[in-house]
Amino acid sequence: MADARRAFAIVVEGAQAATYGRRLLHFLWESERIRTRAFQCFVLNCLLFLGSQALMEYAIMPIIANLLRHSPMTVHMQQPVQRLLSLLYQLLWVFPAYFISFLVSCSWYEEIASRTYALHFGKRKEAAPNFVSFVIVLRDEAWRFLLTYGLLLQTYALLYFVPYVGGLLHVISLAWYWSFFCFEYTWALHGWTIEERVAALEERWLYLAGFGLPLALLSVSLSTFVGYGIIAFVFPLFVVLATISEPRMHTPSRWLPSRLPLFHLPKRLGLLVVRTLNRRIKPPGAAAPIAATASASAATVDRQTRLEHTRARPHHE
Repeated sequence: MADARRAFAIVVEGAQAATYGRRLLHFLWESERIRTRAFQCFVLNCLLFLGSQALMEYAIMPIIANLLRHSPMTVHMQQPVQRLLSLLYQLLWVFPAYFISFLVSCSWYEEIASRTYALHFGKRKEAAPNFVSFVIVLRDEAWRFLLTYGLLLQTYALLYFVPYVGGLLHVISLAWYWSFFCFEYTWALHGWTIEERVAALEERWLYLAGFGLPLALLSVSLSTFVGYGIIAFVFPLFVVLATISEPRMHTPSRWLPSRLPLFHLPKRLGLLVVRTLNRRIKPPGAAAPIAATASASAATVDRQTRLEHTRARPHHE
């Protein structure tokens, strides 16, 4: 019971950090750039993206349906025409708008995080870019892409393939997924590698489950594109809160492991993808494949996990 109370208290602490409006308003007041970018996110995602969908669903489609009812078409012909028009709208507007707004919003999120980081921690010293650092960044981003989308696949696998408790595990996993994206901006500005960011999530799994819970609940409560529009608007606010938060680790015990291997399956899936691609595209006599880099990254995290479990074992007993 003591472990359950401590775990619940840390989860609540994380959820409170994600809804701490006073600190958020302070940074919005301090920085005009943060206010501007947050407002642009609102205009792009709520007014344009969601507004256009509402216009189509509640104005244009009812008008088209009314016109079709007064046309010489039979009822059986009207329904396929409406479905075709709706499909064309999705293909020609919704999906392109989703893609463009995602790219634009991501650049604004990064700028908001950088500005918040500068206000909270001071200006970050950046090393002069060179070819080696560029290759390292490119490698880390490719590995990060595989890990994050592997985590997302794992999240939805829990929903569809785990009976009874799959829905609950899906929400909790979504909370970790959103927390990782919120805090990753700050961790990257700290200069942490992708392995260190993964370790940070796995070691602070209780706190970050609480922090990402509001976004997870939004994700499961709304339809796909409506949910995206609302989350894309509120996400920069969570990025600000993540930048100024200090996610703490818990004291490990028999029932509360010091580190939860959330990325174990995504790492294995990522390695499988990398090795498969490497076998297909590696020319004869090429240098060490990218799979070796990914394997080293995964092995580093695995060694850290085993070491921490070994250290924590006497405490558990």
